[in-house]
Amino acid sequence: MQKQLEVKHASVSYGKQEVVRGVSFDLEQGDIGCLLGPSGCGKTSLLRAIAGFEPLTGGEILLHGRSVSHPGATLAPEKRRVGMVFQDFALYPHLTVEQNVAFGLRGQSGKQRHGRAAELLDLVGLAGLQKKYPHQLSGGQQQRVALIRAMAPRPDILLLDEPFSGLDVELREQLAREVREILKRESVTAILVTHDQLEAFALADAIGVLGEGRLRQWDAGYDLYHTPQDRFVADFIGQGAMIPGRVLAGGHVETALGSFKGLFVNEVSQGQAVELLLRPDDVIHDDASKFQLEVVEKVFQGAEYLYTLLLDDGSEILCLVQSHHDHAIGEKIGVRLHIDHPVAYPLEN
Repeated sequence: MQKQLEVKHASVSYGKQEVVRGVSFDLEQGDIGCLLGPSGCGKTSLLRAIAGFEPLTGGEILLHGRSVSHPGATLAPEKRRVGMVFQDFALYPHLTVEQNVAFGLRGQSGKQRHGRAAELLDLVGLAGLQKKYPHQLSGGQQQRVALIRAMAPRPDILLLDEPFSGLDVELREQLAREVREILKRESVTAILVTHDQLEAFALADAIGVLGEGRLRQWDAGYDLYHTPQDRFVADFIGQGAMIPGRVLAGGHVETALGSFKGLFVNEVSQGQAVELLLRPDDVIHDDASKFQLEVVEKVFQGAEYLYTLLLDDGSEILCLVQSHHDHAIGEKIGVRLHIDHPVAYPLEN
């Protein structure tokens, strides 16, 4: 199957500053990808290069097998069959909802424009609002209109630039799930840019974590969480703690919590110092356990507390506990370990 989007060793620079360095990934028809990372990591610059707003200083971008960007040549955005959804929605305030959706369908008959707009408004549950104006809609409704306006001309790929950032957290995740359902129903190939990993998990099939302009890992959300390929991804995705250990024979790692079979992201040798990534779900609260650890910090998260627990060697681990178990700082609580192939990283000097 031909790839809908291919990014090959793409680099973007502003003057002498290289902000994207040799990034490669691809998407097939109907795939939803995500570029995820902190501010300044290069994700928006890369999205703009895919759209045609920024030239490449290295590598190549292909859409549906056609080269659209390489150093010295950038096909104009309007010739790429790319749809774009911006973080401020960018709806036209003087046009109705239906007119906004149909705006990109110039060249089609009025009947065709009306039919496509009606089809898409029905798809996102806004069929009765076609005569309303943007200011009469909620933020979530405006976001849906912006989405289907970009989908209306049936672009080869849809680009979403932090489309949920202006909405409250609860609505963001809900809309991310809804948008995924809509895109999948229409078999739309799309790529999202965000700094919010919960949005990325809710929406994308594959997620690329960017850090300092480099693609650190391109993977499913599950694999990013459970098998991060470097310390940057381990620190950025989810919550976790690093505890010191030493490599034993047979791929085991000795730590203050005992010996565990580790997954190693780099070659290691017996006796080498490493750090082991433990997630909060590796540590189970159990009042009946004789293994007791001191609570040194607690964070209330509604349904749960996130406890920081002190080990004998001075290192710390995290544990999520149902919030009706309200333990005091300095108190010892019982835990048991459920650690299955934790990831180990060579200790940084």
